[in-house]
Amino acid sequence: MKRKLSVFAILAAAVVICTLPGAWAAGNTAPIVQKNCMKCHQGFGKMENVIAGNLGGKSEKANSIQMKVNNRMEMIKLTPETEISNVPDIKSLKSGMAMRVHYETKGSDRVAKKIVVKPKIKVPPEQLITVKELAKLVEMGPEKGAYTLVDSRPGPGYLKGHIPTAISIPFPKMKEMMGKLPKEKDRMVIFYCQGYR
Repeated sequence: MKRKLSVFAILAAAVVICTLPGAWAAGNTAPIVQKNCMKCHQGFGKMENVIAGNLGGKSEKANSIQMKVNNRMEMIKLTPETEISNVPDIKSLKSGMAMRVHYETKGSDRVAKKIVVKPKIKVPPEQLITVKELAKLVEMGPEKGAYTLVDSRPGPGYLKGHIPTAISIPFPKMKEMMGKLPKEKDRMVIFYCQGYR
């Protein structure tokens, strides 16, 4: 009888040990976010059930995508109800695309409710400035050149080094720091960052 109880206790412990990690993972709603995304999108850190990173791959046969986040692959299931923004459809997803996935947990699976692909930035050519033109303005200075140069990188990037005459207005704080921008509508405002990914 003791032997049967011991075997039962061992089996029960094995079941608990094998199933609890899955239950803990399924109950975890903390965001899984690529470190470089957090430089500009600190709000991602406050969202629940979000994975943000780059598309690692997709399988139409398995109805799933793999997200590469901080050198790990996270798998997310897709359904016909999965919404998608900024690309026409799931078939348009390409490896390496930056995206955010809002998901719900069903059993041990993450199931995508919405995929938001980082949109392409399209700046009209007449709103772009060349390095040569910017260098000429910086040489004149903000008053004589009638410009305001804004470094929209996160604060530490500005502190490491910035273009002379630039002021720091990090992208995530843009709304609260709008007062630093000129009131004059005829003054040129030039933004730069560390590049678009």
